[in-house]
Amino acid sequence: MNILALDLSSRSTGYAVAEDGKYLVSGCITASSTDYIARIYKICNEIGEIIKKYNIEKIYCEEVRPEQNSHTQKVLIQLQSKVVFTAWEINKKITVDFLSPSEWRAAVGIRTGRGIRREELKAADIKYVELIYGKKVNDDEADAIGILDSIIKPRATSYIVDTKDKVELIGGFEFG
Repeated sequence: MNILALDLSSRSTGYAVAEDGKYLVSGCITASSTDYIARIYKICNEIGEIIKKYNIEKIYCEEVRPEQNSHTQKVLIQLQSKVVFTAWEINKKITVDFLSPSEWRAAVGIRTGRGIRREELKAADIKYVELIYGKKVNDDEADAIGILDSIIKPRATSYIVDTKDKVELIGGFEFG
């Protein structure tokens, strides 16, 4: 099964693709228009091309978090809807599921919770990709790879701990 994972944003959407349970490719789709509807269309057109190119059968996205400001939340909900419709227009059998940030991070071993700030989580996401794939990425691509790995890899037995000044691997990553 070919899977597409998305960290959705109307300015920079991270994506990661797995083919038959193995990481294949990842990157970012960017849009710079001042009109958010134009950005949503550009992002979704490129997502459509990825769906076609890699014969995607299943899509996973990070769900919208309620703590975002109302305009951001509205734009992301519209983007999520457009992704669902884009996938449906290409292949009515494609399903789209949404994961909470804490759900996918826990699955790959990135500790979340009280007192851990967004900046620390983003640094941990980037460090995760560096440790597992040896790849330098931005936080959007890192999140997409993390979402993908939460689906294609068994649960992590170790955790990345993000402290104030550094991110470190505790234990070592071992996947089932």
